[in-house]
Amino acid sequence: MATRNRGASHTPQPTPRSTPQSTLSGALASRPAAERPRALVPLAPAKRIRGTASSRKVLQVLTSFTPERPIVTVDALAKMVKVPLSTAYRYIALLREVGLVTDDGHGGYHLSPRMVELARASRAAFSFIDVAQPVMEKLRDASGETVILIRRVGDAAICVERVESAQRVRLSFEVGAAFPLHRGAAPKLLLAHMARRERDDYLGRARKIDADLRRRPTQFAEELDTIERQAWAESNEEITPDIWAAAAPVLEGARLAAAVSVAGPAYRLTARQRSKIITLTRRAGEEISAQLVALGQ
Repeated sequence: MATRNRGASHTPQPTPRSTPQSTLSGALASRPAAERPRALVPLAPAKRIRGTASSRKVLQVLTSFTPERPIVTVDALAKMVKVPLSTAYRYIALLREVGLVTDDGHGGYHLSPRMVELARASRAAFSFIDVAQPVMEKLRDASGETVILIRRVGDAAICVERVESAQRVRLSFEVGAAFPLHRGAAPKLLLAHMARRERDDYLGRARKIDADLRRRPTQFAEELDTIERQAWAESNEEITPDIWAAAAPVLEGARLAAAVSVAGPAYRLTARQRSKIITLTRRAGEEISAQLVALGQ
């Protein structure tokens, strides 16, 4: 990580490194256009394919099931799809054969559990960042500081997205930058929410290379317990000199998926501003989490 003064000369750091101002065009200009999050828009209607009338009717039967109408009789399906009753039975038999529908034992049919896996596959196609990025932009505007999204990969905390502050002096580093789990607000939050045995195993490995952890094992363990209990974290100059940060969890259901964090120069953030940023960051984490839950429903 590095702080940067727009217009001032600077020496690029190895990783993370500063991004020249000329490459910036808003918060995400340093990312290739194809990689930038984009709004989800409805697909244009596909052209009608010839010679697939029967296949189309089978798919219409499948899409006739809804949350409001989870169980449907074959007679009702035949009327909805506008086919003879015998044809509707044939379609249902095919869908049962491939495991997409099942009968309820009382003359009705409903989607099978196999459809849950298909729904999960559909959900996976939506980018996690597409959901988080608009909320991160609002958080950046409200806090005035850079916002980052951090996910855990093995023993590292990885920056998967950033929305840069418009301030002249600001935090800046590359998406993809990796950090240890025991340094910084977002990494510590990810560490605190790991299973206790997994957390202890990581700390055992980290103590071998970090003298500070060896000097205060009990104090750091208590800090992680506090972070887990209060569901937010803050740090001051733990990764980069003069940088303060706050982080909050992003959940997918009951699973911790990521940490959203605000970071900026400590000198311009008063105690009151830091308290406000902590509140804003927690709300942003909750908003992203709620959207992920809605997307999965």
